[in-house]
Amino acid sequence: MQKGGFKVGFIEAMVVTVTVVSVMLFVVWYLASTEIVPEMETQQEQLKFLSEDLQSIKEHLDRARAREVVLEKEAEVLRQANRLLRKNESERQAELGRLQGELDFYSRLAGTSGTLSGLELYRAEVVPTGSDRVYQFILTLTQNIGKASIIEGKTRLDIEGILDNRQLTLHWSQLGDGETPEPAFRFKYFQQLEGYLTLPEGFNPTRLTVTLEENGKKSPVVRHYSWDELRGY
Repeated sequence: MQKGGFKVGFIEAMVVTVTVVSVMLFVVWYLASTEIVPEMETQQEQLKFLSEDLQSIKEHLDRARAREVVLEKEAEVLRQANRLLRKNESERQAELGRLQGELDFYSRLAGTSGTLSGLELYRAEVVPTGSDRVYQFILTLTQNIGKASIIEGKTRLDIEGILDNRQLTLHWSQLGDGETPEPAFRFKYFQQLEGYLTLPEGFNPTRLTVTLEENGKKSPVVRHYSWDELRGY
């Protein structure tokens, strides 16, 4: 009897278990069909909207990038045009300066500038060389055409500067090899004198003085130039 009762109790327990499992499966199925599925559909719709927005943003970004490329090309064209204009303007100003210099030069020779001067130092230039201590000098001397006579004489160059924290003036014999004579001139209308100046080690030049001594004249022509001014030519 006990054995038979055990079997009956086991069967009843199995029936209850199956029933409970069936109810749980039904509940799971019901929840899945009534809550989860609609939520997934909503998420899919939102994903679709987001994808469409992303595509729209991507298209807008592509258009913006294309426009940026066009603008950059336009800006580069403008920059090149601006550089060309500046270059042309610089060349034009340089040419005008050159022509003005020639006009002044020939006006001085012809006396049309209003001055009938004799010997004059029209321009002094100092040009750097491959050495920090050696400079080439170029002196342009003129005489008014109205004088119509040959003049001659000698040129003296003196350079003032600083050496070892003290003021110092170097004369021609200290600026060359000690054997080359001072530059001499002989001309009727104009002449260029060229040569080289060798400065001592550590000497810092500040001013050049050029003295033109014409034969037969008591008063020489003296001109002073700051070193920076000379190097600005």
